Amino acid sequence: MTQPFKPEKNSTGGWRVTSATFERSADKLGAAPPGDLPEIAVTGRSNVGKSSLLNAFAGQRGLARVSSTPGRTQLLNFFRATLRHPRHGDFGLRWVDLPGYGYAAAPHAVRASFGPMIEGYLRKREALKGLVLLIDARREVSEFDHALLEFMADRALWTIVAVTKADKLSKSERGLVTAGIARALQLPRGQVLVTSATSGLGFTDGGLAEAIARRLRADAPDLAEETSDGPAGEP
Repeated sequence: MTQPFKPEKNSTGGWRVTSATFERSADKLGAAPPGDLPEIAVTGRSNVGKSSLLNAFAGQRGLARVSSTPGRTQLLNFFRATLRHPRHGDFGLRWVDLPGYGYAAAPHAVRASFGPMIEGYLRKREALKGLVLLIDARREVSEFDHALLEFMADRALWTIVAVTKADKLSKSERGLVTAGIARALQLPRGQVLVTSATSGLGFTDGGLAEAIARRLRADAPDLAEETSDGPAGEP
């Protein structure tokens, strides 16, 4: 089982997660919490490691349940989190765990598997500010990954791509895989972040928290200063 990192160890000095709690699950948009915090949705192919990533991001073992059955998550799961910076103080956000997709989907089923609940959330949720799209380091970019990026672009919302299970690759292999994903999705390299819930890559260096904070600056005056010296992820 993945051993997430303690909150005090999941950042090197910039933005870090100081608290995270499960809030509620919803089977429809009307059952979601009030949109009083900026929301970051997270999704990816089934079995990509969403729950493990959330636990590592929060530094809490068992915050999100890790299932051995791909595609088990069928609800919108809402988590409250607090980011803290030594100079800028605390900043609250909500992390929304979306159901995984594409476990057995053929190309013609890409849109069909985009359920009404998920589509409704992505289209209508005003609190939604961006998406963390998870892609397994050992898999190819899927048609659904492309569809999600187009979906977010239509709403003028940002996307961070988190390459998961990067500990399975050498550093040179991670560089090649990350460059290939950025090229396939036609994204700047800085939007692709390598992570590993096992080794702490992307968490112990504050990478994911920093990347999210940078993109929330435009919506929050208290995030007025760039806090990272470089793009997210490895060079």
